[in-house]
This record gives sequence, C-alpha cells and structure tokens, in this order.
Amino acid sequence: MSVLLEVENPMVLGRIEYPTPPYEPVVTFEMHDDFGSFIACGDVYFEIGDAFIHIDNISDYLAAGYRDDSTYNMSDSEVIAYVEEHYGFAHTKK
Repeated sequence: MSVLLEVENPMVLGRIEYPTPPYEPVVTFEMHDDFGSFIACGDVYFEIGDAFIHIDNISDYLAAGYRDDSTYNMSDSEVIAYVEEHYGFAHTKK
C-alpha cells in the first residue's frame, strides 16, 4: 500500500507518492554496455544513438547492426577515429 502525502505548495500539483517502508534506495555506479560487458574506469565506450558499446564489443556491434566489418583489423585508436567519423561518439569512463 502506498503512503500519500498532501502537499500545500503552489509549485506542486497533486500528491507525492512515497514507496511503502521498508524502502532501501539502491545507488550503483557500475556501468554495462548493451552486450552486458562491464565498463570500468578508464575504458573507452561508444555512444551510438541510445546504445552504449564497450570498445571490445564495437566491431561485433557494427557487423551485426550496420553490416560493417571494417573495424576488426584496426587498432583501438583507428577504431575510435572511424566510429566517431561515421557512427557516434567515443567516451572514456571516469
């Protein structure tokens, strides 16, 4: 059963619903790509549309989704430049 709180604030319309106790918020800083691979600090990952792809999985992602297998024989720096030029953005997790 939800707990409802009546609000007397002109900036808030309606009611605020809080989850029922016991509520334990979960905060996680782990990041995984769309293939399920863990992205650690310092790892390069790509943002292509709404997908996040680890650099280890980018060649498989491009081959499956775009029928582009040209990145299999490239170095990491070449892959980063190629993907940024044609598909999306490269990021380094901090």
